[in-house]
Amino acid sequence: MDKTSTHSTINSSLSFRPLISALEKNIKEGREGVGQLYKELLDKVYQQPELLEPIRDMELLNKHKVLIEQLMATVFPVTLSDKADFYGAGVPFQFQMFYASRRMQEEFLDDSGKKIKMPDCNTEDKIQTEKLTGAYQMILNRFFNANINNGIMTSVYEVKCPDSGLDTYTELELDARFIEVRAKGELPQLNIDCNAHCHDVTDLMPLETLQKLLPLDLFEFEGMIILRLRDVTEREVLNIIRNRLLDLHTFSDSNVFNELQAQVQNLIGLPGVYTAVKPFFRVNNHLVLSEVYSSITGAAQKEPTPEQLQYMYQAVVKAFKHSGRPLLIPQINDEAVIRYPFITMLAELGYKSAIICPLLADNHDMLGVLLIVSETAGTFNSSHIAKIEPAIPLFKLAMEKSQENLDHQVDRVIKDQFTAVQDAVEWRFTEEALRYLTRKSKGEQVKIEPIVFQNVYPMYGAIDIRNSSVERNNAIQLDLLEQLNLAKEIIQLARKEHPFPLLDETSFKLQKFTHSVSNILFADEEIAILQFLRVELINLFKHLQSILPALNKDINRYFDAINSPVEMVYHHRKEYEDSITTINNAVARFIDREQEAAQKIFPHYFERFVTDGVDFNIYIGQSISPDKKFDFFYLKNLKIWQLSTLAKAARLTHQLEKELPLRLQTSQLILAHSHPISISFRTAERKFDVDGAYNIRYEIIKKRIDKVHVKDSNERLTQPGTIAIVYSQPQEAQEYLEYIEFLQNQGLLKGEIERFDLEELQGVSGLKGLRVAINLEEEVPQEFKKEAKKSTSLSK
Repeated sequence: MDKTSTHSTINSSLSFRPLISALEKNIKEGREGVGQLYKELLDKVYQQPELLEPIRDMELLNKHKVLIEQLMATVFPVTLSDKADFYGAGVPFQFQMFYASRRMQEEFLDDSGKKIKMPDCNTEDKIQTEKLTGAYQMILNRFFNANINNGIMTSVYEVKCPDSGLDTYTELELDARFIEVRAKGELPQLNIDCNAHCHDVTDLMPLETLQKLLPLDLFEFEGMIILRLRDVTEREVLNIIRNRLLDLHTFSDSNVFNELQAQVQNLIGLPGVYTAVKPFFRVNNHLVLSEVYSSITGAAQKEPTPEQLQYMYQAVVKAFKHSGRPLLIPQINDEAVIRYPFITMLAELGYKSAIICPLLADNHDMLGVLLIVSETAGTFNSSHIAKIEPAIPLFKLAMEKSQENLDHQVDRVIKDQFTAVQDAVEWRFTEEALRYLTRKSKGEQVKIEPIVFQNVYPMYGAIDIRNSSVERNNAIQLDLLEQLNLAKEIIQLARKEHPFPLLDETSFKLQKFTHSVSNILFADEEIAILQFLRVELINLFKHLQSILPALNKDINRYFDAINSPVEMVYHHRKEYEDSITTINNAVARFIDREQEAAQKIFPHYFERFVTDGVDFNIYIGQSISPDKKFDFFYLKNLKIWQLSTLAKAARLTHQLEKELPLRLQTSQLILAHSHPISISFRTAERKFDVDGAYNIRYEIIKKRIDKVHVKDSNERLTQPGTIAIVYSQPQEAQEYLEYIEFLQNQGLLKGEIERFDLEELQGVSGLKGLRVAINLEEEVPQEFKKEAKKSTSLSK
């Protein structure tokens, strides 16, 4: 869309009436002192009737310049600087300004001081589109009850500095709160969703469509638009770096690394500097060779030997032993090399100054270093360190991701060459390997064929720890509250000794954070609290120790309280994690032991997973064990084994519950599925998975039933002290009812059997459920007591 079309289609005029109305409302409803100030100002305005009407003659602005400046002072607070900030006001949805800060006039207005000049055509076109969007936003909200964001519109523009070549980012904020819109006549009907909350006009309808259905010449705009510009280069560049690093698979991707280097230059505001990353990768706690990922010429040829690598690593660790902060080396000379031997390579390559940023893991292990270097001495100063510091955690995460990828690659090689598969299916892998090798030896083109087992019967069971996520969050909150209260006590003592304003501010923060933790703790709040406790408060307490020796005992007690694996108070969370670990270990060992007996019923494929609980899959059928004739007799035996094993596991966790630091309960779940399926071996995941579109329904059901509710209620099917069975066919229910009756007679299960229709799940309907209580009150067998005692002792 061209620029002139936007000007010609938006009928707008400057008016102070919307602002005056807002001030009148403030006088009526606001504070008395402010109201009196505004009233004195408006009394002056009322004496100039031409300022109460739309202004067509811009000469009026010069005539009433002082009064208009007083009016605009009510819009722009005194916290804004006329010389430092970009702000102003103009005719609605036009480029014509009637008021602007001095800096705005100097950098963004033409010689007349009235028209906005754009750094390039692309930026101007984008702003034109923003104005068009803003106009339609007002129209849709006013006349069609749309629910689009309020009258403030923001957009970010990238501008390349002509002198440095660096990218800068400017955020434009258009505030349309002092604009009124009127329709000239009857308006057409629009088919839009008025209940939907939208962030942008285009969420409802494309601009081109709106222009056809609602031409802007049907409307008149009156008032003023408020404009603010902010430099958001640091924020935007950090976002770009974050996104690139999140997508990064390896630093060796030269295109990605070159872009990262460009963004580091943008971030610190220095063109012509170079960036490098030196990882210290470890496999099985052994330091391994890795490249210097860099755009530094010759860096790759300077790759150290294993001995040099170890020496370099130790030198880096020593340099950052007492401080994990970036190191500024203003001049790389002989003295600097002697003090920091790991920069020898930089000196040999001719670099004269550097910033070295350590990339430390949470446990303080050295993951690597980020280097920013220049060929000119004295290039860097402390302000550049301040700019790069927010990006360091992003590079640390990328380094951890790269380490993880390396671990996976090594693990894959080990599994490809050495991993043994379960005895029940090993014969099939051996058979395929022999076929592959035999045909390859004959010179044939051959590949490994998929390992598939047809017509196997799946069985799924799960022991889930009830409300584990809720308990975890509660434990975190309790630990945070304990630590915040400890900190508050020390700050109160310090304030009695020295009433520093900083201590008052810290006390306020602690009170605010305590309130946040006591209520619903959101993820961003938790991050802010952790950052405050781990950095700001630690530094403050260390300083207080040096100036207030009387507080040493209390502060040392605080440091002792946070001396834990997470460097925080770790009481309730440790109780939670110990309890989860104890349950998982006990149940996993119990099921593994029971599974050894189950394999004797009929060879089958078995796999289990440990998360917040333990779940397992069984696949049984003739194709898995062709040497032994399969019969449904074996399948029924395994189903009884499955049911009784879950009941016994529930007894075990019930016995454990009395011994746990945090009393947690488990629920038990079975998915009944009477039709055979096919499974195939997924080489990438090193596991069997269902094969074929029809069979995927079984996997979908399995993944969605753990929290399924009884139909038309908020009651979950799974409950502590019971076994729930999900099924879809009547014969499946009838079969399990027989097994339940048998186990009731054995005293393992008890009570009435409950039957339910279950809620519809995404892509799944018609499910039903059975639920029966487990006899937890009967004397627990001695073997269970031993298992419980063993598990609790191992967790301590």
